[in-house]
Amino acid sequence: MKENTLNRMFLDRFRVGGDTVRYLVPEAGAWRSVSYDEVGRVTREIACGLMSLGLSRGDRVSILCSTRYEWALADIGAVLGGFVTAPIYPSSRPEQAEFILAHCGARLLFVEDEEQHNKIAGALSRLPSLAHVVMLTGDPAGRPATTGIDAIRSAGRDWDAANPGAFESRTDEVGPDDELTITYTSGTTGPPKGVVSRHRNYAFLSTSCLEAIPVLRKGQTMLHFLPLAHTTGRLEHVLSCDVMIISAFARNILTVAEDLGTIRPDIMVSVPRLYEKFYAKVLATVSESGLLKKMLFRWALGVGRRVSRCRQRGETPAGMTALEFFFADRLVFRKLRARLGGRLSFFVSGGAPLSAEIAEFFHAMGVLILEGYGMTENCSVTTVNRVEAFKFGTVGRAMPGTEIGIAADGEILIRGPHVFKEYLGDPAATREAIDADGWLHSGDIGTLDSEGFLRVTDRKKDIIVTSGGKNIAPQNIENLLKNDSFVSQAFVYGDRRKYLTAILTLSPEETLAWAGRRGIAERDLERLSALPEVKAFLQKRVDSVNGQLATFEQVKKFVLLGRDFSQEAGELTPTLKIKRKVVIEKYGSLLDALYERD
Repeated sequence: MKENTLNRMFLDRFRVGGDTVRYLVPEAGAWRSVSYDEVGRVTREIACGLMSLGLSRGDRVSILCSTRYEWALADIGAVLGGFVTAPIYPSSRPEQAEFILAHCGARLLFVEDEEQHNKIAGALSRLPSLAHVVMLTGDPAGRPATTGIDAIRSAGRDWDAANPGAFESRTDEVGPDDELTITYTSGTTGPPKGVVSRHRNYAFLSTSCLEAIPVLRKGQTMLHFLPLAHTTGRLEHVLSCDVMIISAFARNILTVAEDLGTIRPDIMVSVPRLYEKFYAKVLATVSESGLLKKMLFRWALGVGRRVSRCRQRGETPAGMTALEFFFADRLVFRKLRARLGGRLSFFVSGGAPLSAEIAEFFHAMGVLILEGYGMTENCSVTTVNRVEAFKFGTVGRAMPGTEIGIAADGEILIRGPHVFKEYLGDPAATREAIDADGWLHSGDIGTLDSEGFLRVTDRKKDIIVTSGGKNIAPQNIENLLKNDSFVSQAFVYGDRRKYLTAILTLSPEETLAWAGRRGIAERDLERLSALPEVKAFLQKRVDSVNGQLATFEQVKKFVLLGRDFSQEAGELTPTLKIKRKVVIEKYGSLLDALYERD
């Protein structure tokens, strides 16, 4: 990014982009093309509309909306007006939305529709700072202090005409040290904190991303589905505009697999859950196939893995290996890539650890996943694997301009121009996070190898210390368990206990197919989980994982939960990480009972 503020970057790209495509927006079963000119016009109207309401530069504006075109318009409009956005996850419960609105002192709130409006309707009297609510879709009639986005745009056009030059003056007022956004942490270890980031933080990181991954280029297509309220989704959106990549919005999180085939993106950023599901689906399909198809797949995967390991060493496959891969690709891998659209240059993975097994599986079939690592507190990216330099099982090397250190206790330390300004209203927590030398304390444990590749082993607060004094990183074991096609989610437990236990959830399709083959008529997953034969079958799968682990790392007992952990139940973050504290509070008695049987 050659500009040092996002509002200037947006305006420059709108000017250069003109009538070329900026967004692909799902509408009535198809995707409508939206030009840079149209986005520039609409977002200017929104910015001026907010100024016509009397909002001042630096006022906080919140957005409660799913990942869609209207979210982008609201955000860009707020940025162009010199306001500070404080997004709220669309999965947030009413009390969580109220907390953020009160904590940041939001003056205006964009809500997606009636459903999201209902979350805050009862709290309006308790939010004296919140003067305006704007509905992005739906009818605002009869709702106190609420207007529609069309009315805001109309007021903006009138205000702009009556105040010539005022919009341009506001743009000139905004500087790189101005606050850009307040991003609330997902609260895995306690109440969410408001992370205040500045324009220069995102401007630096966008430039750094382009240096780290120079293959990003104008005219490529990116499929967006991550929450734009999350710092990774936000950076993804900023970067796509900076590079002038076409941004296509998935219809919703449940349609991503289908939308991949329709949009056929060049790039997509995702959390590991999507890759895990694809991997499990492929393995389950193979297990249901005939003997010849199974043999063909196993042969092709073996060839693909040999080619992957050759490329991981920086070598080019040749001779018989290259010839075998040619046929493996034509017979097997090309069909698998077609399910992902068939045009992917690479995936990017972040938000949670990705299993090296899954990364190598995708690479074997010709799709590279570049795993990265970062925090809300440094705008989401600290390290990333590169197209030309990657190691599976690591999160790559430091971004250009970023320093990484490892503290004496193994904690990962980060320093660079993308480190946040402060936790809103919490100077003590800010001082704890950023030390006197400018190092951001990540709270994660990791190691750096001799080539500068970072390996993240676990959250500092999540490390399990058994009663025998063994320190164990649960995420590594959970990833191994989730590699099994019958295991959907895994939660490992055992702090101050003699051994480890776990909660496992079942993959519905694979489990129901297995039950059908064995003449088990039950189709309800919760009741299936309680059957002794299902537990015995899963015990064999767990035993297989235990065979890869040291004795003190093995899961000695487990309980099957009849459903997946979910955001709606408060058990997962918006990036689908397990909230360990919540799970222990809700299901600790089930785990404790496993020890009581000794």
